[in-house]
Parts: sequence; C-alpha cells; structure tokens
Amino acid sequence: MTRTLRLVLLREIPEDQTLRQQWNALVARLDQPQVFYTYEWSLAVQRAYHATLPTLLFLVYDESDTLCGVTALAADVGGSRVSFLCATTGDYCDFLSLPEHKPAFVEVVLEELRKQGIDDLTLTNLPADSSTVAALRNASNQTGYRCFARTAYICAQVSLSKLERRPGENTPALPGKKMLRRSLNAMGREAPVRLDHARSWEEVGPILAEFIQAHVARFLATGRISNMVQYERRQFLEELAKLLSEPGWLVLTRMMSGEKSLAWNYGFQFDGVWFWYQPTFDSDLEKYSPGFCLLAKLIEESADDPAITTVDLGLGAEEYKERFANQTRETLYVTLRRSVVGHAREILRYRTAEIIKSSAWLEQAIRAAVMRMGELREDVGQDGLAATLRRRVKQVAAFFWSKEEIVCFEWVGKIHTDSSVAQLEPLGLNELASAAAQVVDDKGSLAYLLRSASRLRERSAEGFGLIDASRSFLGFGWVAAFDGFFVPELRVKLEAASADCVMIFECMSSVSASNDKYDPEMISHIAARMRDQGKKPWTYGEAYNVALVQGVQNAGFEARYSLVCRRILGRQTIKRNTLRCDHVLPGEVSERV
Repeated sequence: MTRTLRLVLLREIPEDQTLRQQWNALVARLDQPQVFYTYEWSLAVQRAYHATLPTLLFLVYDESDTLCGVTALAADVGGSRVSFLCATTGDYCDFLSLPEHKPAFVEVVLEELRKQGIDDLTLTNLPADSSTVAALRNASNQTGYRCFARTAYICAQVSLSKLERRPGENTPALPGKKMLRRSLNAMGREAPVRLDHARSWEEVGPILAEFIQAHVARFLATGRISNMVQYERRQFLEELAKLLSEPGWLVLTRMMSGEKSLAWNYGFQFDGVWFWYQPTFDSDLEKYSPGFCLLAKLIEESADDPAITTVDLGLGAEEYKERFANQTRETLYVTLRRSVVGHAREILRYRTAEIIKSSAWLEQAIRAAVMRMGELREDVGQDGLAATLRRRVKQVAAFFWSKEEIVCFEWVGKIHTDSSVAQLEPLGLNELASAAAQVVDDKGSLAYLLRSASRLRERSAEGFGLIDASRSFLGFGWVAAFDGFFVPELRVKLEAASADCVMIFECMSSVSASNDKYDPEMISHIAARMRDQGKKPWTYGEAYNVALVQGVQNAGFEARYSLVCRRILGRQTIKRNTLRCDHVLPGEVSERV
C-alpha cells in the first residue's frame, strides 16, 4: 500500500501559492478541520521560530500526483528528536490526510524518520478521536518504534445547538446571568458595553500591541510571566494575523465601553467554529470578571450566527470554561521511542506522576524538591560548583552565627538630574509589561518585575521607572513610608524620626543599560520627586556593598546610622550605631561602628 504513495521531504515550508491551495483544500476535506492545520498557521510558525525550530515538512502524493497527506514536524538542535512544528502554538495538531490514506501516510512518514536517524517523536495535542492514533500504533510496530499515549488536555467546548433558550428570550440561557448584567452595567457606566471585531490586518495591526501589553500586564498581576514577552511569540502573533486575516479567519475581539478596551480575545472563525484562543483583560477591572463577560457575550453573538456551530474554548481547565462547556474534546500526548529503555522510562515517569498527583501533600513536596534542584543546577551552571558550595555552606553556617549590617542614608540636597536624558514616570502594570519585553532573557530582572507587580496589587509602595527618549527603561525604584518599613536583610521594621520621612529602596538598573551609571541618577530622580512633595528621602544599603554605598553617596545622600544584626543559633539581636556625617566613604562604615 505504501508503494502507491510518493513522499517529498522538505527542510522548509515554501511560500508557494499552489501548495497553499492544495494544503488547505486537503484540510477542508477532513472530518474536523482546524485553523491550526492550515498552511498559513505552519508558515507563521516557521517565520517566527525558524532559528529554534528547524522544519521537516512531509508531503505525500498519490498515483495521480494529488496531495493526499501533509504533516509539519520540527527537529531539535541535535536532529535526533522531532515534534509537531505547531506543538507550542496550536491547540490541535495532527497528520493531515483522509482516513483511507492515513495508515499508509503515517507508515511512510515513520519509515522516513527512521531512515533519517530520528529516535524519538513527541506528538502533543493530538486529538484522541483522530484516526491518526490507531495509525501510529500500527505503523510503529512496522517501523521499529514503541508507542505510548496518554491524555494531555480535555478541551472544553460549547455546542450552540445544545444551548437552552428561556421562553420568550432570544439569547441563550447562560450561567451567571445576574452577575453578568451587574458587571456589564458597572463597566458600562460611561457608555454601553459592546463587542468590536477586527478582522483585516489594517484593523488588527494598530491594536495588536495594546492586546499584547494587556496580556503581559495581566500575567504579571497574577505572578506569572506571559510568553508574549518573548520576541518570537510576538512575531508569531503578528505573522499569523497577517496570514489569517487574508482569508477572513482571524478575529481579534475587544469588549469596549466607548473607546476604552476592557477585555480582548485573539481568536479565529474557521469552518463553523469560533475559537477562544488567547484572551486577556484589564486587571484593574478584575472585580467585574471582564473575561467571563467577554466570553458570555461572544457565545451569545455566536448563537445568533447560523454559520457558527461551536465555540471551542481550547486548552486549559480553567473553572470559568467549565461553567459554559456542554461538551469536551480530548487531546493526547503521544511518544514514539526506538529505545526499549526510553519507552519504559516514559511509561514509568507517567505512572509515577499519576501516583504523586493522588496525594496533594506529596505532590507539593515533590514540586518543591524539583524546584530546589532546578535552582541548584542553575546556580552551578552560572557560578560553578565550588562557588555554589561555598554559598550553601555559608547559608547553613549563618544559622549558628552571622553578622549583618545595613547603613541608613539621608538625602542632604546634592541632587543633579538631567531631564533631557531621562525622565521619571510612575510604574503601573502596563509599564511593567513594557519593561518585561526588554529584560526577557534576564531571570533576575523578571523576578524583580514580578515583585513589583505584587507591590502594585498590595498598594504597599509607589514605583517609578527612569525612561529615556526612546521609551526604554533605564532603571526602576520604589518608595514607601519610612516608619514601619520592613528591612528583609535584617527582618526588622524601622522607626522614623518624623512622619514625612520616606524610604527609597530596590533601585535597579535595567539590563538594557550599558553599565550601572544610572543607579545614582535613579535614586536622585526619586529623591527630587519626593522633595517636591514635601517629603524627606532616605535610603539604605548593606555596609559592605562598596559599589552601592558609593552610588548612594554620589546621589547626594549621607550616612546617619547603621543597624548591626547578630544571630546566634537562630536568636537575633539588633544594635543601632550613630555615624559621623562627615566624609563617609565605602569601606569605612564598618570601621566606624
């Protein structure tokens, strides 16, 4: 049977109109066509991720030279493992062919992969109801692979034909009707809430950046880093929007009140399905559940469109999706290994994970241990084994005996800032979102931004960013009331001499800056802002951090006193020492205590 098929293997997806038409014509003939299966989707992935996802495109033609099978795979750097090219972007991935060609198509692809020296295949998000599943099991036996499949996701869906409608009402009976009405009224005080759909690139282009920023800001607000901070992900969404808007499959929906955007969904309309792909909302409106409201209005609008049969809510088991769903679709995580040991290890790993998940405390303990091991490997990779061991030993020894000292500095009016070079602006979630895209490859900076987002939500401090003419962040800093300020290094709260004293803390230079020259300027700008508000600026730093002490002094601060913390067997004592104000230099502080 395989002899009747002609296989063509390409190392990239050609930008060819004929192939595009043939590919999409094949997709249209499938039992359950998906926008993720289209030529446009794979091409957008290749354009955005070509540096990290080398393409393996398999095209299979029958005796009449008609395209009857397509699958786009991606190889790893070593070239011995492959996965679906669209695995990290598409909610459904598959071998594309009609059922009558599927067994032969899958077998000829696996045979070619074996000849290419591919030992491992990881196929994620494969629909469990696809004929590919059986074809993979059968073909793996013929080609020397061992197949193992497990559940990946249960995708929630809304079948519009199954929705109930109350007597005398045109809109479907959806959950949370009263809450929805209250929330829409609250968000629509200035103007009625409506849905706005951008479908062409001319409409999508101007608002795509707004959507991306809102998504990154929303993730920061929940203590996470959005994948949209990565340049490749942003490029993918842009390329995808350009490609899918041409045939009319893209729908970037905004829920709006007047000209204000409340929530977004980067989605698609394809073959009767409206896809809930990448939603987000303005975190300032969280109490009104804007995401829930957007989905409810989108389902109501879909129910009135005879061309739409299903709203697919995609991957993820969020609670709000389950409230709307009236059917599901399962996807699988399928591995094919040539090694018996590798196959057995895959099964053992899965069975062990299932056992661990059955116990909440055990799962939590294992996750914590894995996280600590990951941090240890990262430290060893960055600093080396010897330096990491010395630091760990020092941490353990600190329980038995340690001494730490911080110095508190008061501003004395020697402030020199140049507003033509950089300006100080208050930090909000949107500003943190913009900054995250600048420091995406620096884990320390991303951790700083997550802490900053937490402070914004808690309203425990006021943040500022130093921004240059190109709107790039040069530095960040925070201000809080001095009285009661908690010093994490000593685990102690400070007392202020007067109520108008404020503490400037956690001033950080952006990694995009060429050096640390903006540290003193960052502190100076914030001190100037506090002075203009009638406040008395203070800051603090570790006594032995020579660079920090010198930077603080250069910014116009003078040392007033130090706090020395001694710990013996976990017991802590704090001693305050007054310092002379004249000519305090880095390295001299500890000698004067």
